[in-house]
Amino acid sequence: MIFFVEAPLTGSGLSALAWAVAQGIDAALVTTDPAKYRGAVGAEVLPGLAGRGRLYVVETTEGEAVPAGLLDAAREHTGSGRPGVVCATDRHLLFAAALAEAIGAPFAPVEAVRTFRDKRRARELYEKLGIPSPRWAEARTADELRAFAEDTGRPVVLKNARGTGSLDVLLCRTPEEAVAAYGTLTAGDLYLDGELMAEEYVSGPLYSLETLVTDGRCRHLGVTDRQLGPRPAFCEVSYTFPVRVPERAEARMRAAVETLVEATGIAQGMLHTEFILTDGDEAVVVEVNARTGGGLLSLMMNDCLTVPVPELLCSAALGRPVADPRHNGSCSSTVTVYAPRAGRLSRVHGLAEAGDGPHVVQVVRGAAPGDEVRAAGDYRGAVGQIRTRAGSANLALNAALAAARDVVVEVTG
Repeated sequence: MIFFVEAPLTGSGLSALAWAVAQGIDAALVTTDPAKYRGAVGAEVLPGLAGRGRLYVVETTEGEAVPAGLLDAAREHTGSGRPGVVCATDRHLLFAAALAEAIGAPFAPVEAVRTFRDKRRARELYEKLGIPSPRWAEARTADELRAFAEDTGRPVVLKNARGTGSLDVLLCRTPEEAVAAYGTLTAGDLYLDGELMAEEYVSGPLYSLETLVTDGRCRHLGVTDRQLGPRPAFCEVSYTFPVRVPERAEARMRAAVETLVEATGIAQGMLHTEFILTDGDEAVVVEVNARTGGGLLSLMMNDCLTVPVPELLCSAALGRPVADPRHNGSCSSTVTVYAPRAGRLSRVHGLAEAGDGPHVVQVVRGAAPGDEVRAAGDYRGAVGQIRTRAGSANLALNAALAAARDVVVEVTG
């Protein structure tokens, strides 16, 4: 039996759970509110799960406290078979790890999730293991941040130590900008009540390595490139899978991930690890996420691999033989459409029509007229996403960009 702990509300949604149900796998969803998935991909399976007693509604899916009732049900239904746990959302990983630990399912250990969910602890681990990583410091006060910025003599990145999706991340080119950014971020509520840290800014192209871990062994599925919007923010505007990087650079990315998996004892699951590639094919780790990549990346990988991601996830979770995933010759890109500024969304011209463009396979609407939208600062500002599939990475990206250029977003207020 597989327990899916929550799921993305957008992007791939409940598609992995729906795949498992369609294959006859005994699968369950653990959630605080099934209604929040109304309209999500794969939500059509929820009534059937509820009817079979496979929909577990709990008070919270954050933190390490797993309700006794859920544990009792899990132990009753898993019987002698190996249970599995799957989780694709950052804020629920700690709950998933605690559940897995309690029922004897292979997953990332609780301590590993704690480390990767706190970027300061993660940086300490990278340093200990000799993995290239930016210089960093605590930023508990504006004076502490100013001192770090002055000492580096270079631009710094101020970020939430528990952030995700480019939330609460700003580039600061001078100590004065750093102090101003500190005031901006501390004036509001930081995601997950996180604390601020500062890192020396590393310039270079951003990539991620997608990895499946089975029984503690890594299977690297491919590299994704990622294009970011204008500074001082770090929102992603497009990403393509799979792409080629120099062999030495990819070898260093793989070695870093394998070192981390061995050091932290991760037994099973997906890893989405981001790197900046610098001169000399150096791979500087940005962050490690013990989950699949966000947005539409899982669906893009389905487009391009001979084995779909849900099959990989479920086979690994249940300890079944995992088919060898290979690239099938296709490449996929996603371009995110943002509002030109913050305000109330008035109209979006051309987003639906973008679905008729060459090589476009999916258009996802992220906001509706009347919604309050943000400027292009993080993933919350997305008005829509356009996914393509083509015979090369370049063609897939350019087809998505061409479709996005015909979309016009109008904002009032």
